[in-house]
Amino acid sequence: MQSISTLRRLASIITDSVDSMERVYASSGMPLPSLDEPFNQHDPGEALRQDPEVSNAVKNIMAAAAQISATVCDPMRLVVDTSRAFHLSSCLLVASNLDVVEILREAGPKGVTAEDIVAHSHVNPNLIARILRLLATHHIFREVSPGVFANNRISSTLDKGKSSSVLNSNRADRFIGSSGIAALVEQSADIGGKSGVYLADSVVNPDGVLPFNLAYRTEEDFFAWLHQAENSYNTPRFGVAMQGTAATEPSDLIFRGFDWGLLPQNETIVDVGGGIGHVSLTIAKKYPHLRIVMQDLARSIELSKGYWGDNFPEHISKQMPIKDAAVFLLRYVLHNWSDNQAQVMLRHLRAAALPTTRLVILEKIVPFASVEDSEASRTKDIAGAFRPSAKYPLLPNWGPATADLYLYDLTMHVLLGGVERTLEGFWDLLEPSGWKLVEVHHCAGSQLSHLVAIPV
Repeated sequence: MQSISTLRRLASIITDSVDSMERVYASSGMPLPSLDEPFNQHDPGEALRQDPEVSNAVKNIMAAAAQISATVCDPMRLVVDTSRAFHLSSCLLVASNLDVVEILREAGPKGVTAEDIVAHSHVNPNLIARILRLLATHHIFREVSPGVFANNRISSTLDKGKSSSVLNSNRADRFIGSSGIAALVEQSADIGGKSGVYLADSVVNPDGVLPFNLAYRTEEDFFAWLHQAENSYNTPRFGVAMQGTAATEPSDLIFRGFDWGLLPQNETIVDVGGGIGHVSLTIAKKYPHLRIVMQDLARSIELSKGYWGDNFPEHISKQMPIKDAAVFLLRYVLHNWSDNQAQVMLRHLRAAALPTTRLVILEKIVPFASVEDSEASRTKDIAGAFRPSAKYPLLPNWGPATADLYLYDLTMHVLLGGVERTLEGFWDLLEPSGWKLVEVHHCAGSQLSHLVAIPV
């Protein structure tokens, strides 16, 4: 009876959450975006997903639906299916490599056959149909009639925004000007996927060799390998993929935490490991009185010069030394490194810091899958540290509704030996490095947080 009672509670959570979403969309006079229609980032209905009531309802629906499925399924079938889930990422990589989304966009809602999709390549159409059918079974693409496929809301997010003929003739620049989502998916499914299958081998490796190094048979770390001359395709793809991480978040996310507007005229922000600088560019455009200094590997800096030259050329001349930094900005940087390696970086920044310098870290804070004892936590007195958890019988972390946090964590490990940290993990990282964590801003509508530390 307890299981049936739990199912009823979970079903009630779904019903209540659907009622909440229906109320918000009805009061706004907008329909919920259809799964069968291509994604439109300018659709006001999509913007409503950032409404706190809607975003909370979405998490509850996703968590409850997944928990119901796990409760009623055949457990042996589920665990075997999970062991084969790698096929999904491989199929996404195929679809992006072959520009399937762009071909289907040009074909329209009636779709086209697999034969038409591969008409200008030497790919087996029967295999492509099987690949797309697997994805459509997971609600990525639609099989509108037997063997005929079309885009839907999910698949269309992979659109690079160019014609299939242009993409076919100029592979080198295929991601330039795109949202970055396709680049991010390819990067994850390609290098991340090939590395991930070596996780089990790496775990038992006595030398602690990372899955990436086993997969690619190299002793170089990921970033050194990425910037080799033979990786002329992977390097720019990675840069655009990092831009894609921002595309998955609200456009004003950088302004939902630390208040950049409080910095005085001509203060310097050092964007450490900022890639092409798409985030700090956003800050510079809103607060042009601030100076931005980019720090990254040589190839990334060269790419950033072109990016800033295209988007904010008048600001390039304002580059300054970092002897007087008001803020060290680290967005998605510390998660690239183990604690020992990250502490080396943090100590260098501490040595260069003024007493008034702030360290602003933009990363995801991993919650536990169990109930936390907030009173026993060392971080309980940090301003903004508290974060609500899901109500019983949901998992406290909302389960699969937040699964991307944990997938990202393992991606960091297999490629770099990095880690997505709990709040206590950040405390343990910062304290021995000469920094004190003083503020946490959990960004509304996002899993990203701003952590603010001061020198000690």
